[in-house]
Amino acid sequence: MERYPICVMGAGPAGHNYLKSLLADWRLEVVGFTNRSVERRQRVAAETRVPGFADLAELLANAPRRPEAVVIATANPTHRDFAIAALEAGLHVFCEKPMAMNLPDCEAMLAAERASGRCLQIGFEYRYGTMTARLKELQEQGFFGETRCIDIVDSRGHWWPDNPDTPVERVWRLNPEIGGGPIIHCGIHELDLLRYYAGEVTALQAFVPQRSIGFYPEQIPDHVNLQLRFAGGCTGSFSLYHNIAPTWYRPLAPHTPNYHAVPGHGLDIVITGTGGSAVAEIYREQLHLNQFDYDEHETRYLRSEHFGHQHPNVSHHNTPRMIIEFCLRMRDGRSPLHSATDSFRTTKLGFAAENAVQQAIANGWSSDRIGLD
Repeated sequence: MERYPICVMGAGPAGHNYLKSLLADWRLEVVGFTNRSVERRQRVAAETRVPGFADLAELLANAPRRPEAVVIATANPTHRDFAIAALEAGLHVFCEKPMAMNLPDCEAMLAAERASGRCLQIGFEYRYGTMTARLKELQEQGFFGETRCIDIVDSRGHWWPDNPDTPVERVWRLNPEIGGGPIIHCGIHELDLLRYYAGEVTALQAFVPQRSIGFYPEQIPDHVNLQLRFAGGCTGSFSLYHNIAPTWYRPLAPHTPNYHAVPGHGLDIVITGTGGSAVAEIYREQLHLNQFDYDEHETRYLRSEHFGHQHPNVSHHNTPRMIIEFCLRMRDGRSPLHSATDSFRTTKLGFAAENAVQQAIANGWSSDRIGLD
């Protein structure tokens, strides 16, 4: 079988890692990548033996074979223009999250997808991990009965991985204009999971305490709690911490352990329903299941399921696997894993949550209760 031709836009840390993973799959042929830095193009091309180009137009004109799909792994503010250009060139597009930096740009991407007849997939890979997918399977099997509440807690180190003298505007994770901030850049994954398990959000409220980390910019919280109400009657919460765990990835530190094992780092999902409950300790790779015994008025521990036989990221954060699955679906004429319109709804929720967070910061504690369409 002829290999399916694809290309990658961006050869930074994410794009470089994707290149290496995609090259290892015999069903795919990576025909080229793009990066604006000549030096980086030369270095990555020498390492991977994949030709590098300055931009997509140059790649399409000179690659040894025309790609059918493109992976966009560039800076967040470039997503709109690059995705639209690729769709207009007749390529299927896998675009890293966030979809774009504002809702009009997201809508322009949806319009380009419709006009092109190609497919746009946004990288919300948390849905398809072994543990997160297992929760969905249990839910669909009726294990929880009627789902009543879903809570997610994400704790990580702070986001200042650069030299401490770096101007804050250059710390892209903490610059909302570039990175999107804690909600849009990273918490968007948890908001997508909440929608995945509970459906559309009809109302939310943000609670933001005063910052513990004094070097964070004023508009960037180090601890957020979101309370959510869903259309089906379920409630939910999302707590994001940057002020508990030590930072594992800072280049100044001589010790950079696996962040899953660092005390204070955690990603936990709790689902409760009328039939039972589950506690998914994602970083610990354990899923604990309980069932309600109505006759005996008891909550019974059933079992724990263990996922430690795999690479830790497979439980929730295996973006290369999602990219490969998307490409194979495009090769076979199938639909994406989920629609770009669905990703737009998650992104819309993300911006509503960010607005609530900023209102809570301005108010000194809490936002108003915000209704969503």
